[in-house]
Amino acid sequence: MILGALVDAGLAIDELRRELARLPLVGYRIATERVRRGAFECTRLRVLLDDDSAPEVSSDGHEHRHEHGHRHEHEHRHEHEHRHEHEHEHGHEHEHGNGNERARDPAGHRSLSTILGLIASSELSARVREQASAVFQRLGEAEAHVHGIDVESVHFHEVGAVDSIVDIVGCALAFELLGIDEVHCEPITIGTGFVDGAHGRMALPAPATARLLEGFPIRHRDSGFELTTPTGAAVLTTLATSFGTMPDSTVRAIGYGAGDARPGPVANMLRVIIAERTDLAATAPSGATVAASSGGGIDRTDRVVLLETNIDDMSGEEIGHLCARLFEAGAADVWVTPILMKKSRPAQIVAALVPLGCEATVAETLFAESSTFGVRRSEIERLVLEREIVDFETVWGPVRIKVGRRAGRVIRAAPEYEDVRRLAATTGLPLRDLWRRILDAFEHAGG
Repeated sequence: MILGALVDAGLAIDELRRELARLPLVGYRIATERVRRGAFECTRLRVLLDDDSAPEVSSDGHEHRHEHGHRHEHEHRHEHEHRHEHEHEHGHEHEHGNGNERARDPAGHRSLSTILGLIASSELSARVREQASAVFQRLGEAEAHVHGIDVESVHFHEVGAVDSIVDIVGCALAFELLGIDEVHCEPITIGTGFVDGAHGRMALPAPATARLLEGFPIRHRDSGFELTTPTGAAVLTTLATSFGTMPDSTVRAIGYGAGDARPGPVANMLRVIIAERTDLAATAPSGATVAASSGGGIDRTDRVVLLETNIDDMSGEEIGHLCARLFEAGAADVWVTPILMKKSRPAQIVAALVPLGCEATVAETLFAESSTFGVRRSEIERLVLEREIVDFETVWGPVRIKVGRRAGRVIRAAPEYEDVRRLAATTGLPLRDLWRRILDAFEHAGG
């Protein structure tokens, strides 16, 4: 429905097909049609499979299917399955290609690592690979949590896997093709009733959907059917910048994406609005807080998670190692604050600022590498300058300069520390003196 709405808003379907062909995935096609949902005309996008057989993987890592001269249409279903541990260990066949062993489920299921490997091996842009992988990782972790299993024991059924791969990678591709820098979402709507999946009949929202929506605003509608699937919830909660009211902006296009036809008081459709941020600097009242982005905006909003815990029984060396591991796990920033706990015991708050897609990995690192029994979590929005890394050639050697802009004007520029440290070591100049000289040269050059 997200892809259908974006096509309805102007995304060229042939361009989407061409870019999706960069995935080593065959045996499917994308079809669109104009339909009505309630009183509204929408675009419905469907993923059609050639047949139900599991694909084969050749030595070049690409998938191939047996052609039977017919096609089957598959509606989106909850096909994210898990297998018991003994089946996971002994129920797989193994194929060898390029020296790599790949777990192969005879029932045609795919593990999360198989899907992530398929995305990583594609010719898609780094941004699309990163976003699509983050969505799949979040989806897999949600499924693993609700079933109480390891994430690698979660298996995506062949039909659901291809459908989800096209949906998720397609969304990331669509945002790139349309030049969308930010995704903002209203509170996510959940429906009422039951859904039939691989695990039987489940109350709505489906367990994985409910897990994915933890910490996010939702809206409940008496629909009688599912309004948000796990895949949709994973896409929105991973890629959306904020949830709530729409930022001040100028509307450029509107699209409507249709799901299947269902009876009831709620039309099974989704609306997307493509807009450009408005520069409110001249019109904002005194004391008002204004958030905007590139394209004439003032600031860029960024939604992140703050994870923090109190620790009173780790050495300085252990705390330093923990901070390094948190950065490696994907934290955007890590800091330690000295505090006094009960009984006047000296302790530290270890805090990590984390992108939404890295939360699970960073939290796991906190539990594995520290002595904590609990981690506080809060979602926050921050205003950040538009950032750019500029390669700058100096008389001492090349240096990367981080440039921050606000409303198109350079507010701050800073040489990358590691580059300056490297040049200080080779030139023998004091680091602080060299840092200042590089910045002066950059500003003199008009940076």
